[in-house]
Amino acid sequence: MVRFKAVILLLIVVLFVGCGKEDTPEEAFRDIQSAVFERNFDNLAKRLDTEVFFGRVYDDITAELVKNCADYGLKYPNDPYFQHDRDFIEQYNLKHRELHLEFLSKATEAYFANIAEPEKPEDNPHAYVACEFAKILKASKAVIKSTVVNENHATMTVEMQGDSSLRGGFIGKLVFELGFDFDGGVWKLTSIENCSELTPALVDKAEVVWITFF
Repeated sequence: MVRFKAVILLLIVVLFVGCGKEDTPEEAFRDIQSAVFERNFDNLAKRLDTEVFFGRVYDDITAELVKNCADYGLKYPNDPYFQHDRDFIEQYNLKHRELHLEFLSKATEAYFANIAEPEKPEDNPHAYVACEFAKILKASKAVIKSTVVNENHATMTVEMQGDSSLRGGFIGKLVFELGFDFDGGVWKLTSIENCSELTPALVDKAEVVWITFF
């Protein structure tokens, strides 16, 4: 569903805003930012396995939606997705998991290939989402607030803040807890650790997109 893809997209967009020495999680985050702004997927892959990461985020968000589906059903009575029980949502997302992840993968490819924005979204949905992603990047910034390192794992607090534009106002302010693992001598982004806190706000934003455009 479009709104579920929007939740994933909004959740992931923060990661892209904003050696000769011992590597650090902060250096990894800056490398990810540079790779995305420069549209250099090879450099991004050194710090982030997008396929594994997207899959993990998808599963974590699904768990949160399943757990709180009754609350979302009351809050969004006009959204048929939430007018079902936990089993339905869990099975629906599982059934369409590969389809949703394939869409994210193709949208990622479109972004790094810098494919032009289509005149209409339906002409090339992947390129359209990629171009919207780029616009959101320009309308927001991400700042590292703190990092806690425990041996081969680190948790980084990143604050995302939108600017005064329409898209910046839509993003608003979000705080992410990003998980990094030390693998093969380098730090790599592996997870978003506070999905339970983020999902309600991201669902709210996705519903605005759904109501406005669909």
